[in-house]
Amino acid sequence: MIVCSCNVLSHKQIEAAAERLVEGAPDRPVTAGRAFRALGTKPQCGGCLELIRHLVREMGIPVTCPEPLGSVAEGTAADLPELPVLHREAV
Repeated sequence: MIVCSCNVLSHKQIEAAAERLVEGAPDRPVTAGRAFRALGTKPQCGGCLELIRHLVREMGIPVTCPEPLGSVAEGTAADLPELPVLHREAV
């Protein structure tokens, strides 16, 4: 199955890259970016990033960003901590 149509990367290539990354640095989580670098390429449109995270997670390998990046937007403003307002002084 093709996972990344921009770079024409299959799930087998992604899985093999993830396994090599774990062998080389077992204490580091596998990210989509690290998988792309291991395959000598870069993400283009980013549409495959969540699928890559899903594939790596299914392999039992720790990943970063386990939830979609926009998941915090599902809450309301009341759920977010209040941040101080910073003002720049005129120079």
